[in-house]
Amino acid sequence: MKIKKISALVLSLMLVFAMSISAFAASKDDIISKLQSAGVATEYVNVAKQFLADNTVSDADAAYVIAKIDAATATANGVKDIASLTADQKSAIMADIKDAAAKLGATVSFDALNNTITAVKDGKSYVVALSAKVVKDNSCYSWCCCCISNGISCLCIR
Repeated sequence: MKIKKISALVLSLMLVFAMSISAFAASKDDIISKLQSAGVATEYVNVAKQFLADNTVSDADAAYVIAKIDAATATANGVKDIASLTADQKSAIMADIKDAAAKLGATVSFDALNNTITAVKDGKSYVVALSAKVVKDNSCYSWCCCCISNGISCLCIR
């Protein structure tokens, strides 16, 4: 009788433990949600979606990437305009981007001449041109962004 109770208790604890592990697992969708909640521009999120669709990401790697997004968000300290970030903030955020990409097996570089960030994995490039304020109209700024993925470019204005 005692053995059955102990076995039932152990089995119950194992089930609770197994359920708690899956409850804390992070996924590709969680990465996208975190980017969106951090206020990352839709154009950038779309490139991230393409990268994630093309590559396998473990739960542990997804959790690491989410932690890096949190770190970059904290570094930005509410600043949404790239031009308003300090040089130290830009460096720290770029380091977080590179760390997250490295965890996913990609390398990231910044091209100051063309104002682009490129991630490369397995010979495939994911390129994003950084947004810049281009037109002021009725106290609102229009934004221009060019993103290139798989050789297809698009111009996004909002």
